[in-house]
Amino acid sequence: MKKTNRRTFLKSAAALAAFAPFSGFPAVVKRRNLCSMLSHACIGTGNMAWEDLNGLKAHKDLHVAALCDVDSNYLAAAKKACPDARIYRNALEMLAAEGDRIDSVNVSTPDHTHARYVLDALKRGLNVYAQKPLCHDLADCRRIEKLAAEKGAVTQMGTQIAAWECDRQTADFLKRGAIGEVKHVWLFSNRRGKPGPKAFELPKELPVPETLDWKEWLGDAPFRPYAAGYHPGAWRKWRAFGTSWLGDLGLHVLSPVWIGMEMGTAGPTSVVAEVADDGWTPAQKEQFWPTVSHITWKFPGVKASGGKPFEVEWCDGFESAAHEMEPRFMPPAFLQDVAAKSPYGKLPPQGRVVEGTEGWLLSTHFGPAPTVVLKSGKAAPGVPMSGPAPSHWADYVDCCLQGGAPRSNFGWAARMTEVTLLGNAAQATPGVELKWNAEKGVLA
Repeated sequence: MKKTNRRTFLKSAAALAAFAPFSGFPAVVKRRNLCSMLSHACIGTGNMAWEDLNGLKAHKDLHVAALCDVDSNYLAAAKKACPDARIYRNALEMLAAEGDRIDSVNVSTPDHTHARYVLDALKRGLNVYAQKPLCHDLADCRRIEKLAAEKGAVTQMGTQIAAWECDRQTADFLKRGAIGEVKHVWLFSNRRGKPGPKAFELPKELPVPETLDWKEWLGDAPFRPYAAGYHPGAWRKWRAFGTSWLGDLGLHVLSPVWIGMEMGTAGPTSVVAEVADDGWTPAQKEQFWPTVSHITWKFPGVKASGGKPFEVEWCDGFESAAHEMEPRFMPPAFLQDVAAKSPYGKLPPQGRVVEGTEGWLLSTHFGPAPTVVLKSGKAAPGVPMSGPAPSHWADYVDCCLQGGAPRSNFGWAARMTEVTLLGNAAQATPGVELKWNAEKGVLA
């Protein structure tokens, strides 16, 4: 039988992708190791990256061939877990060295470096698992979506709770029209806790730890001196590095609604935000994401809404100490009355409520099963059972090896990321309605 080299196969896959970019394709793998397993490399090994590393390597048919981290402490721990993996401190150097020896990579780094590594990996024809959000800058969403389709890559965004029963049941309720045509979507999070003012003080410059490659941690971000307020976890609150609570938890909360309403590559027509006055100095406002926000997107209509326009609203931080009683930053009061009629008894601290023509769907951010309250007062439909499902990581590995599209593939996840980054743009200009041209992917 005539052998087909990998480059020829990738070109054929890319040609197919032009006709059906979001359907599942045969896996693009080399299986270079001796056991014919998926050969994989990890970019990032600490915190959530550690969870990704362990989630991926739990699959019996994946072999971790290479590890990369800018922090040698994290890298040392990962090396113990994967003793035969080759190690690197620079991700782009790793991709250049390993590109022909691996099939797959995960990008589990701070938000501002996601696109840098995702795009480089895709250009090399690799399959990619990337933590949410896929990117930090709005323009990178379409670049990632386009390149993934051109390469026919197997891709997965790390909204791992999408594989959990609660999220899958939420999506199933919406797919089968349990509440009729969707009229409105509310997403919310109390942000768990009440951060004190010291959490948003501008940090003082410190010597860079010997264990950290600070220049590589910064990536393409403008240079700033090292300080204790960035690495390893506090970067999320910084505009330069994180993508606000919306770009973190918001994507989790929105995901089952997007899947259930089958929104695919839908986009809003506009977005507007309100943010609380945290009493910050101009320098703090320039550096940090607001602690409390209320964001509203207008959508032109999809099949699940009967083709009618609908709105999606996001509220977060409404239990922050200084703004505890401001109604404009909280889910509407009448939703508490709806929740009182449900098995929940009250709104969960984090979750979503979807209003349809026939009732409301209430769902938590992981936890109890979703529930429906019908406007007719009749008994709500039973909870749909989705059946067994692999973990989010196993879903990705299975598709790499067997073909198909993972649940949170970039074909639609890039557009959902785009929506949250539009919300961030609105947070930067509160009170101003931004118009969005979804077809062209530009602010009108």
